[in-house]
Amino acid sequence: MAKRSDMAPLDAIRLLLQSCTMTLVPVTHQVNMLPKEDDLEYYFVPIEHMAMFLPYYRPGQPFKNMKLINFDRPAISLTFFPKHKYTIDRDVKPDQAQEVLLEHRDQLYKRSFMGQLSPTQEKELRHIDTLLRSLRQFPDKFKICISNYHHYYRYWYCSFRFFEDEERTKTGTSNEHMLKYTESSDRRTKEPVLNERLNIIFVDTKYITRPVSYDNKLIDQELETYPDRIVFGKEPCI
Repeated sequence: MAKRSDMAPLDAIRLLLQSCTMTLVPVTHQVNMLPKEDDLEYYFVPIEHMAMFLPYYRPGQPFKNMKLINFDRPAISLTFFPKHKYTIDRDVKPDQAQEVLLEHRDQLYKRSFMGQLSPTQEKELRHIDTLLRSLRQFPDKFKICISNYHHYYRYWYCSFRFFEDEERTKTGTSNEHMLKYTESSDRRTKEPVLNERLNIIFVDTKYITRPVSYDNKLIDQELETYPDRIVFGKEPCI
């Protein structure tokens, strides 16, 4: 039996998307600002084309280079927002800190063999050597933590409302993070390689353009069941 691939055929999927994508406009549709990031690729697909992407729907084992943000839960409103994600490891032991510093120092040394270090890198190398000496002499004097907070890893999230039932009387909300392009190094050439990743967001075109009441207050849908309409009474003031 052939092994299932972790990668979706992006070129073929992009060709498919050319025939079924739509453009959302914040002023017209129920969507806030659209993310504008060079490393973020996403498409809006109307609900009537959703079945075309069923072959790529793999719950529990999604593709690494493509994400169906809300398959089977088409959005009736959308919100995008960035989130700064980071980790912090508190109370790091001195010997663990020494390992991290030694690894970073070795990387700087390797760079110095291949070319001259920048003034900032030379200063950092001297600083690491000073810290290593102090850690070895006075390990109990330090309180150490390790964090990637200052790398500022920012991820975009998509928050969407959708109908939870076929009668469209109850709505739910979900948040999903979006995949972004990543870079890696080719093992043979050491050249940077761009790993493309795309996001597909399904949209209920009937409801994305107008407000939808929450849960058991969907009056507009009930009124649609009446074939005739007569408008009377007070007119809105201008």
